[in-house]
Amino acid sequence: MIIVSETEKDRDMKFDNAKFENLTGRDPYVFYNHKGERKFVARFKRGGKADFLRFLVKNFTVEEYFDAMEAGNAPLTILETKGYVTPIVKKMLKQHGLPQTQEGFNILLDRQIARRA
Repeated sequence: MIIVSETEKDRDMKFDNAKFENLTGRDPYVFYNHKGERKFVARFKRGGKADFLRFLVKNFTVEEYFDAMEAGNAPLTILETKGYVTPIVKKMLKQHGLPQTQEGFNILLDRQIARRA
């Protein structure tokens, strides 16, 4: 029998959609209730909330995300470490015939830089 400590269990904890606050409101801030604490998740000034949260829930554990936040990383930067691309960037990549991935975004940036050089 393997005994798993509480700390190890917490590290594997998946996000629970019921614990998110302000999923439908006009307020751009989203919080997550974790262990009796209200934690800041992200701010959405220009939309993309649903896509961001869907990717977050699918690809991160609670502790993994908040550890990265506590290390000083921005929410978008954290998701980009696992390949997240915003809906606006996906649309741009599609218009340019590029893959809707981080690699496609890097190609687009390189093209735009070369055009201005």
